[in-house]
Amino acid sequence: MALASDNPRDEQRDVKERLLARPAPPAPKIACFHCPARTSDLCRGVADKDLEELFASSSRIRLKAEETLILDGDEASTVYNVISGAMRLTRLSGDGRRQILGFLFTGNYIGLTPDTLYHFNAEAVSDVELCAFDRRRLETLFKLHPAMEATFRAMAAKVIDQTYDLLFTLGQRTAVERVASFLLYLREAEQCPGKPGAPLHLPMTRTDIADFLGLTIETVSRSFTKLRTDKIIHLVDAHRVEVLRPDLLLAAAGEEAP
Repeated sequence: MALASDNPRDEQRDVKERLLARPAPPAPKIACFHCPARTSDLCRGVADKDLEELFASSSRIRLKAEETLILDGDEASTVYNVISGAMRLTRLSGDGRRQILGFLFTGNYIGLTPDTLYHFNAEAVSDVELCAFDRRRLETLFKLHPAMEATFRAMAAKVIDQTYDLLFTLGQRTAVERVASFLLYLREAEQCPGKPGAPLHLPMTRTDIADFLGLTIETVSRSFTKLRTDKIIHLVDAHRVEVLRPDLLLAAAGEEAP
C-alpha cells in the first residue's frame, strides 16, 4: 500500500498532475466561435479565419471548487484563459498568512509571467473551465498575429492600473469604502450580466473577501450590514447582492460618478 506524502505541497502537485491528465469531453471542431471568452483580451486579436490555429494550440481543463491549478514556484510553462467560473490568485507570507491578490472571471488570463516561474497560487473558487495554451506556442502566435500581441499588451497595462487601484483602496480607504469598492469591482468584472438590476454573484466566501481587502471577517460583515442598512444594497443571500442605488454605492466607495 502506498504511503501518503508528508509534504502537503507534494500532495498538491500530485492532484494538479491528475487534473491536467483528466480527459476533457469532446468539443466542437472549433469551439472558439462559441466560447464565452472569445472577446477576451487574449483571444480577440485573432481574426475568425485564424481561430482554427488558435484552437489547435489549446486544450480544455475543468476544475472543481477549491482545486489548485498553479503553485507558487512552479515552472510557468502554461498560460490559461478563464472560460467560465471564478479563480483566485493567492500568496502566502513566511508565517503562513494568506493574501488574495485578485479574482479572475470569464476572459481573464493566468500565467504569462515575466520569467520562467509562477509567483502565486491559482485556485478555483467555483467550478471552473479554462483554456490552456503552451507558453512557447502562444508566444509564436503573438509573432504571427501582431493584433493579438497588441491587445494582450493593452490587457497587461489594464492589470497594472487595477493593481494601483487596489493598493490605493487598501492604503487609504475605510472598511466600508473597501467593501463598496469591491462590489464595484465585481460589477465591472461580471460586466453586469443579465437584465438591469440582476443581483451580483459573489462565488467567494466572506473569508476570501477579507483576505483580499486586508480586513477581518467580522469587519467585512459589518460593512455589508452598513451598506444594507443604508439601503444601498440588498443581501439576497450569502452569494448574491442586489445593488439598489449604484450612485450611492459609488459615493460609499469614495468615488465620483462619471
